[in-house]
Amino acid sequence: MALPDFVVLATVRDPNFLATPNGTSILRMMRHTKLEPAMFDLKNGMTRRILLLAVSLMFLSTSTGCIRQMAQLLYVIKGHEVPAKYDGLGKSKIAVVCVSDASAYGPDTLTYTVSKYVSVKLAEGLKDTEIVSPAKVENWIDENGWDSSDADILGADLEADKVLVIEVGSYSIHDGVTLYKGRTDLTCTVYDITKNGQISFVHGPEEFTFPKNGRPTIQSSDRQFEAFFLARLTDHISRLFVKSDKMDTFADDAIMN
Repeated sequence: MALPDFVVLATVRDPNFLATPNGTSILRMMRHTKLEPAMFDLKNGMTRRILLLAVSLMFLSTSTGCIRQMAQLLYVIKGHEVPAKYDGLGKSKIAVVCVSDASAYGPDTLTYTVSKYVSVKLAEGLKDTEIVSPAKVENWIDENGWDSSDADILGADLEADKVLVIEVGSYSIHDGVTLYKGRTDLTCTVYDITKNGQISFVHGPEEFTFPKNGRPTIQSSDRQFEAFFLARLTDHISRLFVKSDKMDTFADDAIMN
């Protein structure tokens, strides 16, 4: 038996979207129980899971044959921590570089956005780690150009211990005229500048696609969809280097598919 619809709805980060199948607002239920919405930070994974359990128990308490659903809900609350594929970025000074098919002509909006948000996610998720300003990285590439052999030079010039190079290619957000579907070829490489630019980790090449089934173009604008796709892409990249919760990925997939 699949989880009921309200389980998916309860993972949405905007509390205004939270509702039970019969349309009852969770915010209204919170008022009846004398809980204020401000008490809940829905960006926090544990908070979302606790809120989800509270609402789910109200439904399941009036149902029979729901033992399996209860087991699933306990999994939701506990979460499922996924370790980083490479944990060698901790306690380092890191420069994040993103290059695309257009990088031969200098930095572009796509690459700067990806490098900026991956940098933010690494800074949030790694302890004792310093991130070189994305603007400094962009200025260096603007002045010197870029080639894959430049990672050790860039790292030395910016006094970084490691350089994370993210390569994106064949980037698109449309699947025909009527669907949005983000796609890009992706390769991530970590260069250890303290070891003469030695490559210490490689991920890819892979084709990253989201959402799996596409999204009708009438549901959002190009700008809105691309913002969501880039958020999902940078989450995917950061999770290579920072431990994460699988339930957060499930929530985003459920919303868009």
